[in-house]
Amino acid sequence: MIVFGYNFHHRKTQDFLFYCRHYGYTVDAVLAADWRDLGFPPSGIRTKLRPGGTVHPSEICRAQGVPYYVVDHNSAESLDILDRLKPEIGLISGARILSREVIEKFSKGVINFHPGVIPETRGLDCVEWAIYENLPFGVTSHLIDGRVDAGQIINKMELPEYPDDTLIDIGERLYQWELEMFSETLEAIENGDIGSLELVEMDVKRPYGKFPREFEPELLKRFAERFPLSDIAFASKE
Repeated sequence: MIVFGYNFHHRKTQDFLFYCRHYGYTVDAVLAADWRDLGFPPSGIRTKLRPGGTVHPSEICRAQGVPYYVVDHNSAESLDILDRLKPEIGLISGARILSREVIEKFSKGVINFHPGVIPETRGLDCVEWAIYENLPFGVTSHLIDGRVDAGQIINKMELPEYPDDTLIDIGERLYQWELEMFSETLEAIENGDIGSLELVEMDVKRPYGKFPREFEPELLKRFAERFPLSDIAFASKE
């Protein structure tokens, strides 16, 4: 298995490496990309925790004897590494959009965990768009195919909601449910029939882009209606 991750303190990269170790999945190498500014405007609403206490992925790999490469995921250097290792499965713990050339190096495919229900909530800022469009919250694991949050569906879970949820609660629960379906997803690809997976068709709903800041006041209003006992809901009514 090849893990695509980030070459900086990153919670998901850390946790996926720990989970691979815990469940007995062998990581043959980590391809770690440096941080890059994507130029997105800052958001006025936060849906995720600011974690601390993470272990740098390079330290985890050093301790576990896993080869660690600092490379752009779509670079010629990455392709050379994949040609040499001839991997079956890729696992995304942190990556931008992978090229089809990279994806095709994996005989069984590349797994992604998306914090939204595919195809209803593809793309960026899934929490915000699910509230704004009154869509369910959920997590989807899938084999990618070069399109944004598409490919073949492995597993889907809709998130329970509670009247006093905050935006942080929802974002954190989505992440926890990615971990919840981790071993079941990997086992399905290692041992299952990939041909039986549900394919996301080409004409499905387009992926969402960055949530516009000018939509945020209406977002808070709709959040208050959906979660009437939340602290945010009370604040938005003042």
